[in-house]
Order: sequence, then C-alpha cells, then structure tokens
Amino acid sequence: MDHLLNRITIKHFLFIFLIISTALLQAQDVSVTVNCPRVVRVGEPFQLDVEVNARSSQPEFPEMDAFKVVRSMGTQQGSQFYMSGGKMVASVSTTFSYAVQPDREGTQEIGPIEVTVDRKTYRSAPVTVQVVAGNASAQPQQSGGADETDARPDQSQVQADNREVFLEVLTDRKQVYQGEYLNASVKFFSRINVASINKESFPTFDGFFKQEIETPPLRSLDQETVNGVPHLTGVLRKYVLFPQKSGTLTINPCKVEAGINQRVQSRSRSIFDDFFGGGVQTVPREATSRPVTITVLPLPDGKPASFSGGVGQMKFDAVIDKTEVKANDPVTMKITVSGNGNMKFVDAPRINFPPDFEVYDPKINTSLNATTTAGSKTFEYLIIPRHGGAYKIPAIEFSYFDPQARQYRTLRSDEYTLAVERGEEQSGQTVVSGVTREDVKYLGKDIRYLKTDRAKLRQAGENFFGTWKFRLWYLIPLAAFSLTVYLRRNYIRKYAGAARVKNRKASRYAAKRLKQARGFMDRNQKELFYEELSRALWGYLSDRLNIPVAGLSKDNARAVMEQHQVDTALADEFTGVIDDCEFARYAPSAAGSDMNALYIRTVEVINKMQKAIQ
Repeated sequence: MDHLLNRITIKHFLFIFLIISTALLQAQDVSVTVNCPRVVRVGEPFQLDVEVNARSSQPEFPEMDAFKVVRSMGTQQGSQFYMSGGKMVASVSTTFSYAVQPDREGTQEIGPIEVTVDRKTYRSAPVTVQVVAGNASAQPQQSGGADETDARPDQSQVQADNREVFLEVLTDRKQVYQGEYLNASVKFFSRINVASINKESFPTFDGFFKQEIETPPLRSLDQETVNGVPHLTGVLRKYVLFPQKSGTLTINPCKVEAGINQRVQSRSRSIFDDFFGGGVQTVPREATSRPVTITVLPLPDGKPASFSGGVGQMKFDAVIDKTEVKANDPVTMKITVSGNGNMKFVDAPRINFPPDFEVYDPKINTSLNATTTAGSKTFEYLIIPRHGGAYKIPAIEFSYFDPQARQYRTLRSDEYTLAVERGEEQSGQTVVSGVTREDVKYLGKDIRYLKTDRAKLRQAGENFFGTWKFRLWYLIPLAAFSLTVYLRRNYIRKYAGAARVKNRKASRYAAKRLKQARGFMDRNQKELFYEELSRALWGYLSDRLNIPVAGLSKDNARAVMEQHQVDTALADEFTGVIDDCEFARYAPSAAGSDMNALYIRTVEVINKMQKAIQ
C-alpha cells in the first residue's frame, strides 16, 4: 500500500511540474522557422523542417503550385531547463520534418506555414527556393593540358553522388608532365548533419612524391551547392604531388568514418517521452572516395646536355666572391636556381673548372615556401687554386623544361676570369698560364729527355739464372708470406675479444648518443639533434657489424645486413631513417620533420636491429 501511495505521489508531482512548465512556456514569444535547401532539383524530394519554440499542432501548408508535400518524416521534441533571474525557465522546441518535391523550374516561393499554439495561430516567413533542371548537374571539367597553372583543385570534378556522405580527391590538373607538380586535396561531402569524423585513411599516392601542406583541423563544415544539391563540405588534407614516372597513374581511394546523429525513439511510450523527446544516438557511417586517374606525359626528346631534371618556370644565377686571389686562398662560387617547380629534384649544373683548381663538393641549401612549390636552391662551391696564373671559368649552362611552353629552356651565366698570384712556396717556379694537366701529359709523350746519369754495365756472358741471388729471390717471397700469415693470426687473436666487447656494447653506445640527441631536441637545437641521431645510427651499425664508420656506406651496409640475414624490410626501414635524418640535417627549411616522431622511429629501428642481428 505504501509503495502504491508513493507511486501516486510521484505521478502527481510530475503532472503538476508538467503543468507549471507548460504555463511558463506559454508566456514566451512563439516563433515559427522554416529550414530547407535554397537550391533543389526538379523531381527530387528534399527535406523541409518546420521549427516551433513551443508545443504546437501539426503545421498547415499553404496552396503551392510548384511544390508537393510527399510525406511526413516525423516529429522531434526537445526540452531545456535553465536559471534566469533566480527563476527556473523551461524551453521547449518542436520540429516537424517533411519530404517536399519540386515540380517546376525557376525561383519559387513557399508561402507562410501556419501552426496553432494555445488556440492562437502563428505563421512563418515566406521562403524562396531556386529550382533547377533535374539533368543540370555540372559535368566534370576535362583537363586542359600540362600548361594549366591554377593552384586550386577543380570543384567541377565532383561527380553526382547519391550517397549521403562521401569523399573526393580533387586535383587542379588531370594531365601533367613527368616531374611537373599538381595540387591535390581530400574533401569531405555530406547531405546530412555530421557530429564527428574519425578513423581517417588517406591515399598513399603510389608513383608520386608527395609533399603534404599543413591543413588546419576541420572544426566546422561549410555549406556549398554541388551539382545543384546543397552539401556540407570541408577539406581534410592538402598535398603537392610530383609524378616520378610517365604513364597513367591512379590515386587509390581513401576513406573516413563519419559520426551521424540519429534520433532514436524509446519503445515504452509515456507522457515523459513526449515531453523530453526521443534519445539521440551517434551512428558511424563510412565515407569513401573514387579512384582518380592522372595522365603523366614523358618529357620530350632532345634534352640539352645541361638538363638536370628541373621542370617548371625557373631562373638561374651564378656569382663568385672574388676574381683576384693568391694561390691556395679559397674562392666561393654560388649557383642559385629559383622559381616555381620541382625545386627539390634539381641537381647541380655541370661546371668545367680548370684542372689546377681543387674543388670540394657543393653545400646545398634549399629554401621552399611551406604552402607552395616556389622557392630556391643554392649550390655553394669552395674552390682553391693551387698555382699562380690567369684562369678562365667557362660560362655555366642550366637547362630546365617549361611545361607551359612545352619546350626546354637554357640559361647561361657570365664567363669568369680568375687572376691567381703565386704563393711564397712558388716564388722559384715558373708557371705557364693556360696550360692544363692534359697538355703537360701530352708534352711528356712528345719529348724524349736525355739520360744524364751513368749507365750500369755488366760483363758479356754473365748470366743471373742459377746463381745464389736467383735462388734467394725464391726464398724471400716464401718467407714474406709466412711472416704475413703469422702476423695476421696474432692480430685476429688480439682483436677478436675487443670486437666481441664492442659488439655487445653497441646498444649501450647508441643509447648514450640517443640520450644526447634527446637533450638537443628538448633545447630545440635541430641541427645538432639530427646530426646526433645520424651518428647514433651509423655508430650502432659500425659497432654491431664490426665495420669502421669510415668504411660504411648505404650500399655496403645493406650488403652486410643481408649477410647477417637481416630482413629486407628492416634494412629499408633502417636506411630510410638515415635518409630522413640526413635530409632534415642538410635541408632543414624543407624537411618539415617532427623531431619527436623521428626520435621514436630511430629508437624502434635500433631495437629491431638488436633483435635481428645475432
């Protein structure tokens, strides 16, 4: 009995609370709002929502010649309570959803829609809708050719899609030359409300070198009309792509998982379900893209001898810091290639330096814009003339392919004359200027010099064969070979133990270097960080395989790892981390590497090598 009384009391309390809340709501202003797409197509139903900020009767539509209400899509009710001025205020909203079909083209109007609240009639404002033809969807725009320079992906590539959510990989061009860049973006499209986007899987861009452009996180979607249908859109990723081979390349599909808010009604209906409305549940929905085909044209024949792989619109400049020096004094020459194109893949031009010059490998500095392909690449040569005289550095040629003009272009620098004074150590020497090493070599063949030393004569009939000196020449090589074998065995016994100790301590030495690299990373000393990571990798491989660091290269390191039965994938991963370190070290402005991510990769690959090499 007590339990029954308690239940009656609770029901009465909630009923009284409902009446009070309804009375509070009647005091607020009632508004009626109509939400629908502003552009629709003939014959295709669209969703129209009538929102009322109160509990109301079913809406009444006016007479419409251009529209027809196909069906009701349900009613949603919601409630919200909040404090205002020290009092509790209740807010109730009711949304009526309908499927409406347009029957006529042109600019059409949906007149005021009426609802009744507390025996009073309220009307919405008229809504204007643009109705387009049903077959008026925009056709995908064909690529004009390799001379197009628009840097934005073409929105007209978006095809008509009946899916509610989908992805598109948009490119600014569909036909380019090998090495010519194109811009690509992954864009999200939805015809329904989206709560979240998760589990992103983007294309691998096989056959392309990709450079990802930093894209802000997608926090909200924009409204766009695509093929006459309104969509919510947002760009997820942006890339600059460089095709590495000619032919037909396919960008494989990508996908994301979108969370869609879907209202779920409770099975047990009661007055409280009507008051508070049904629950909302987020339902996962997969959005995928179509494969995209790019036609890559090979570079035409007739490449100039000075062509080093540049494709785009480029400029070329060469400067030398001084033209009068003393022998053995350094001279700096800078070659700068700038413009817009595949600047990362441009190689140093060929320079015919005089043979008497000692020339070091150029220091390369690449400076690229983070969001475009514009920038410059500088090759800095250190030159040391060893002898006095007047030397000429011929004009330097640089060739590149211009995809807009569809032809090769060649640029030339000035010719430089370098006057070199003799150093102190050359004061007594005579130097013939303009004579190269090749000239001296041929002179030596043309002139036979007279011998000035005394000739060694021997008595006629004397024979070296069979003498004790002849037998001694047999014993000397045998003794030398025996001595070599003996010394070699002693060396192996002496250093075998040290090599084993060094092998066991390889990981410990690597850990010390990694710890030091971590300190550089914490202090944001990027160049020292990448240098120490590279030392840790090469040092570990040297200690582990008992090979001096000076004798290590990527080719022989890979060969030695194969001898130790290291998996090919692990060897590729190890050399790949080394490449990333060196790239970030020598081209910091273009690397864009995440130091922490590279540090973690280095630790992981060293741990894998520790397990793989026994």
